[in-house]
Amino acid sequence: MDKFTKVTVGFVAQTFEKDFKGRFVCTHQEFIAGDQCDCEDAEGNPIEPPEHEYQPYNMTLRNETGHEVLEATMLNRVYEAIEEVLDSLDVGGEQSRQFAEEIKTLRQVIGHPKAVDGVLDEIGRRRWIVQKLRRLAVEAEGLTVSLPTMPVKQWLDGTVADATVDVDFEDHDLSAFLQFVVDIGISCGD
Repeated sequence: MDKFTKVTVGFVAQTFEKDFKGRFVCTHQEFIAGDQCDCEDAEGNPIEPPEHEYQPYNMTLRNETGHEVLEATMLNRVYEAIEEVLDSLDVGGEQSRQFAEEIKTLRQVIGHPKAVDGVLDEIGRRRWIVQKLRRLAVEAEGLTVSLPTMPVKQWLDGTVADATVDVDFEDHDLSAFLQFVVDIGISCGD
C-alpha cells in the first residue's frame, strides 16, 4: 500500500466579523478533532491504521499569509511581558490590594480563564487554552522536549518522579507536541 486516508470526526468553530464593506468574513477557525479516526485505502476500504507520522490539524483561512506566524510571535512577547508585570504586582498582601484594579485589568487582557459554571463556559475556557497553546507552538518551532518513553498515564501518576524506577527519555519536536495536545488532547467532551 502506497497511500491511505485518515478520516477524523470532529467539528469546526468559526468566528465571523464584519469587514470594511459590511460583509461577515471568517477571521478565526478552530478544528477540534474527536476521538473517532478511521483509515481507508485508496479504494475506500477500511484498514487498520498503519504506522505514520503525526500531522497537526492545521487549517488556514482563505486570506491567511505568512504574517500570522510573525503576529503570533509578537503576540506571545506581549503576553509574556504582561504576565511578568502581573506576577510582579500580584504578590499578595498590601501591594496586591493597592493594585487590585490593575491586576484585574491585566488578568482580563491576557484572558486568565475563570472557574466554569456551565458547558458554554467550559467550551470558552478550552478555546482560550487552545489559542494560547497554538501561540506557544509557533514560538516552540525548532525546539525539542525530552519526554518519558513510558505511557503518559505513568507520567502523571508519579512513576516518573519515583527514584527507584528507571525512566528512559526521548527527544521530540516541542512545537509538534503542543500542536498534538491542541488537536487531540483538548476535546470538548470528556
